[in-house]
Amino acid sequence: MATVDPSQPDLSKYQALLTQAGLGSAAMLSKALVVARQSMRDDTQRVRGPMERDHLALAVKLLDFHAQQLCERFPAALKVAFHQNAPAQTRLGVMSGQGLRLEQLELMSETQVQERVDLARTMQRLQQVSEAALHELDRYVCALLRLEGVDPQRNPLRPDSYVSALQWLMADLSIPPLVRMIWLQHLASPLGVELGAAYSEWTAALRSQGVEPVGYAVVRRLETHQVADSAKQAVAGRSTSHPGRHPEHRQAALTLDRLRRLMAGELDRPERSPKEVFGSQFAREFEAGSDPSDTGFEATVPAAFEALQEMQQVDQVVQRMEQRPGLSSGTRPEMSSRAELDDSGQQAQELARMLSLEVVTLMIDNLVKDTRLLEPVREVIARLEPALLSLALVDPRFFLDRQHPARQLLQEISGHGLAFGSVHDPDFSAFLVALQRHVSPLADMSIKNALPFEQALKNLQDLWNDVTNSALVSEQMDSAMVALSFAEKRNLLADEMAAKMQAIPDMQRVPAGIVEFLCGPWAQVMAGAELNDTQDSDDPGQYKELVTVLLWSAQPALTGKNIARLTKLVPRLLSKLREGLSLIDYPSVKTSAFFDMLMKLHQQAFKPESEASVERRDRGLAPSLVSKHDPWVAPQEAKASGFMEMPDDRMPPAASEEPKPEEDLSTITGLSVGAWVELQTPTGWQRTQLSWISPQGSMYLFTSVQGKTQSMTLRMLERMRSEGTLRVVSDQPIVDGALDAVVHTAMLNSLDVRP
Repeated sequence: MATVDPSQPDLSKYQALLTQAGLGSAAMLSKALVVARQSMRDDTQRVRGPMERDHLALAVKLLDFHAQQLCERFPAALKVAFHQNAPAQTRLGVMSGQGLRLEQLELMSETQVQERVDLARTMQRLQQVSEAALHELDRYVCALLRLEGVDPQRNPLRPDSYVSALQWLMADLSIPPLVRMIWLQHLASPLGVELGAAYSEWTAALRSQGVEPVGYAVVRRLETHQVADSAKQAVAGRSTSHPGRHPEHRQAALTLDRLRRLMAGELDRPERSPKEVFGSQFAREFEAGSDPSDTGFEATVPAAFEALQEMQQVDQVVQRMEQRPGLSSGTRPEMSSRAELDDSGQQAQELARMLSLEVVTLMIDNLVKDTRLLEPVREVIARLEPALLSLALVDPRFFLDRQHPARQLLQEISGHGLAFGSVHDPDFSAFLVALQRHVSPLADMSIKNALPFEQALKNLQDLWNDVTNSALVSEQMDSAMVALSFAEKRNLLADEMAAKMQAIPDMQRVPAGIVEFLCGPWAQVMAGAELNDTQDSDDPGQYKELVTVLLWSAQPALTGKNIARLTKLVPRLLSKLREGLSLIDYPSVKTSAFFDMLMKLHQQAFKPESEASVERRDRGLAPSLVSKHDPWVAPQEAKASGFMEMPDDRMPPAASEEPKPEEDLSTITGLSVGAWVELQTPTGWQRTQLSWISPQGSMYLFTSVQGKTQSMTLRMLERMRSEGTLRVVSDQPIVDGALDAVVHTAMLNSLDVRP
């Protein structure tokens, strides 16, 4: 009887739940559409402006026309969303813009940004309505997935999956962006009600099936306070007690649209009134005959009122920016009062300057609070804030240009800082001394341009290039990459050869150990010989020819009838096997073990048929032998790259146990070159950086700050992650992450949501 692995998900109940959700989704959407349609008709009677009434009326007509098709196609779209919609990484999920990054925002139009904001408002309402029931369902879904605690992002039934499915359907039906956003606004509450009811029903069903829910992890408030205290200490001496210094005293001046306009240089022009924006958008979509699929959703009436309210906050922002600590009197921006800003162009320029300062401040705050960096490093970054704020006044777009010296300097500091997990790590003291010598003096300089940052960056790079002996490190990495690249090519070719050998009829008649040898190490021998062949031979080394000979010699029923042939070929067979295995440096211990097994098979040819038949029981292809083998890395290749072996401690599946589907590990990893990770070693945790991924993604090479290389297969990487012996520290440049967090804050401000 097969035992149940408590670490493996309950796939049967999990898949049944997803199937049930898909089957009921059409009826769920149909009910929500009925309520949404009535809500739009009611709004048509309430709004005053003819344009708004026409727009709502059109939305109702289009909904009537497409409702049936939406409901019919919704289950299929939802199924795709369940499996492809990646878990959101932020607290608001899709509300944060589905992982919207600063570089993406720079390429978006005004209408696309507004569509993101309105979509986020829809998600906000949807989550509010269904939140209580969803929290309870999360406990049961995570139990099915065998998680130790609740991870809401692992639940594919979360509301943003439903919104994603609807978005895809509406885009596929060429619904104009403005109309589809009106639909979603009016669908939010009724769909949330339907989801809440479904969540409660599914929870009750899982409870009746005996599923034991997992609990929510207890969040230690002390840790949050410690992070905040650490950030305060990092800016000690810079008036940290000033109320303008803390996020809770900030005003929502930086919205997503304003951040986009700042990046596009559009804040140098006066802001248009909400009526002008609404009118021009309506004209573009429905009066000028343009393709509605190419436009985005512009500001609705509620968004317009919000824009007016934000403009009323400018006075507060001016006052706060004037009070920002750390700016000397010679570098403090000269802010004008709102009463003096009669000219709209001057007002727009003043707002652009304030928002630039706000972006820099938020970016520095994010870096200072990032506990992946050691506190002394964060202190150096915190002391840079006055210099960076001064730079923002003369070069307000420095945070947008990846090649700007100031941004590169921040990236060098934070990127090198991620190499250290403790102040006691080797070379950390030298690293900190370099920062204090070349970076800290910027805090006391009068900043008029980027030259001081450029000089500090050059000094650091020259010092680190000399200290780390980059030429030697580069040579070591090149050797490791060459070795691993060849190993990957050999493994891919060996897999192809093994697949062809499995079709040979005699493979079904020999013991599993012979099959495993031919499909494993001998396939590596043949592949290596072919890759190294310069004569374009069909069978370099005659190693392929040996397969037929070996298969015949491993069948006592055949060799017993021709003892003379067996006796003659054994010496040559063993010699050729040793020759081939030496090409891949196959371990002598494993070579001897295989030869022992082979000799026993040969000896059976000299025994009576009755005795030999008793020993001939291990025949045919075992299930574990027809699957793909782990990549083989020869000892010399392993030495050149610091290869980490996969522990051979996996138990074969029980006979009655169903085989588990093969995971697509390439989609699980998600790591890119430059990511920092921590590996658990006998001496403790060690930080190292992913420096190379093989062309086929099967080999990963890591390099520590001291230049030590370590490599592993993709399977080994995922195993270490699942066991907790490898953990990701940062999977993107830390400054990019800090700026992406600014985008998230701008979205929260647009929604008037406080972290």
